[in-house]
Amino acid sequence: TSYASLDDLPIRDPRFADLVRHLNRHVAQFADVCALDLSRKLKLDSLWVNVLKPGGTHSGHIHPHSVVSGTIYVEVPPGAGALKLEDPRLPMLMAAPPRRADAPEDLQTFVYAQPSPGSIFLWESWLRHEVTPHAGKGERISISFNYR
Repeated sequence: TSYASLDDLPIRDPRFADLVRHLNRHVAQFADVCALDLSRKLKLDSLWVNVLKPGGTHSGHIHPHSVVSGTIYVEVPPGAGALKLEDPRLPMLMAAPPRRADAPEDLQTFVYAQPSPGSIFLWESWLRHEVTPHAGKGERISISFNYR
């Protein structure tokens, strides 16, 4: 498992203000590209730091009561776990056959996104995701957030 800080860091520490402005721009662009029909601008709801030690993982989950979630990566040692995104049809228990290994990425049951320091990943909050085991040395540090 990982360590997660308090989730109201921008309120507690003004040093997060620049990051929040940066994320606000990215999330607004993401919402536009996703053609989300919003009656208002999305607002940051929570933001927290994750520290994953070697051997650690973070099990599959969603972010209820949010619209857009994401993570920005601060420290990513070689061998650090990937972000694993799950096809949202899996919980429907349909008789869908598995995909061939050569299927395009957007048709795969799982997509593995390998982060690098400074990268930002955004997704709609209903998308189930997890962090695969951290096989590297040193801590994998990221900052996760939810907008609603």
